[in-house]
Parts: sequence; structure tokens; C-alpha cells
Amino acid sequence: MPLNVMVLESERGAADRAAAELTEAGHVVLRCHEPRAPAFPCRGIEDQSSCPLRSHAVDVALTVRSRPRSQPAPQEDGVRCALVHHVPLVVAGSAVLDPYEGYEARVLDRDGDVVGACEEVAAAELPRHSRVASEALRTTQVMEGEQSSARASVTRRGGRLFVSVSGLEGLASRPREAAVVRMLAKLREFDSTARGVDVVLTSPT
Repeated sequence: MPLNVMVLESERGAADRAAAELTEAGHVVLRCHEPRAPAFPCRGIEDQSSCPLRSHAVDVALTVRSRPRSQPAPQEDGVRCALVHHVPLVVAGSAVLDPYEGYEARVLDRDGDVVGACEEVAAAELPRHSRVASEALRTTQVMEGEQSSARASVTRRGGRLFVSVSGLEGLASRPREAAVVRMLAKLREFDSTARGVDVVLTSPT
């Protein structure tokens, strides 16, 4: 399934190769700036509807860094927007002086497999979302006097969150529903930009 990848770069032209590889693999490349355009203004300032995060459901953001630098480059302004929207970030470049440490989902060498990295990150569990959802479930279990063994695994596709929930088998129907409702409320509070949430309850095999 094609991905919508928002591609950024530390210097003009740094991400051209990565963008070409993503396009050849069948993915959609989205840009915050016109090719060779200055860092300011971005597309969204000139026309809000043309901002990639408004016009598409972005699956992953990729920034290509041509050299180590301790601060984000002006051309990387979309990284902040992607993180605010909880879009997972892939950084292609040196890990030395990486300003996004702790926020990126994957770091690889600039000449690494950006297509594979973006595909894997887009399909992977969202750790922070999963933690928020799991804590909400466990809090409800404790309130019901049950052992807090519930866990939620959250992924994203097409802008929607997909939640797989386990560990609620010991709860009766009404408290189980209450746990799911509480989890949904916490997820929407944490990620208000998600286009929807789908929940599946699983049980041990």
C-alpha cells in the first residue's frame, strides 16, 4: 500500500535522491517547500490547504541531513509540524549532534535504505500512543478491582489509529466497555489530529 511521505532536508537538494527512491517504490512524496525555494514561507503559509499535513494523511516524515548540525535547519521546519501531529519521524544522516534525538522513530545513514526504513516505521507500533492507551485501560481495571494486565498496541494508517487491546477478558461487559471508552478519550486527547480510531479486542489463543 503506497505511503504518503513528507520529505524534508537540511539543505536544498539534500533529499532529492531519497525522494526519487520513494517515488520509484510507488510512494507519494510530499514537500513543505517548492524545489529550490527558500525556507520561508512554506506551502502552508501561502495556502493552508496545500500544507501536506492538511491535504494528505501523512504516514511518515523523512528528513535528510547532509551534514551534522546541532540545530534543525530552516528547510527542516516541517519536522516540528510532523511531530506536533504525532507523525513518526525518520532521520537519514549522521547521529552526531542529532537535534531530534529522543523524538525520531528511526535514524539511519544518509545513504541507507530510506524506503525500507519509512515502510517499517509507518507499519510499526506507536510507543507513546500505546503507552497512553495502556495506562488508561489499566487505571480502569484497578478502579474495578481487577489485576491491571491490559495492554493496547496502537498503529496508524491513512491517518487513522488502529488499537489492538488485550487483557480485558476478566472484566464484565459494562466495565470492559467503560475501559475502552476511557482509553478512546485519552487517545483523542493525546492525538487530536487522528482522523479516527478503530479498536479490536483480542483474547489469548
